[in-house]
Amino acid sequence: MFRLLAVLFIVIIILLILRSRSKKFNKLGPNSYKKIIFAIIVLGILFFIATTSRYLLPQILQLIKIGLPLITKFIGI
Repeated sequence: MFRLLAVLFIVIIILLILRSRSKKFNKLGPNSYKKIIFAIIVLGILFFIATTSRYLLPQILQLIKIGLPLITKFIGI
């Protein structure tokens, strides 16, 4: 996981450098680099959720299971 974070961080830094240089050459434009950087961040987050889901999702469901009676008590149902 740490290696993936390092790779994503390096790719984002490279894209930020390319974005700053694109203002001079204007091949792709800065808006396209923003979209690419955003897509990489979203895909990285989705990958982390997918790979840690066997740990993360059961914990979230357990919290919902514990918190649901408290929420219904406050709502008054």
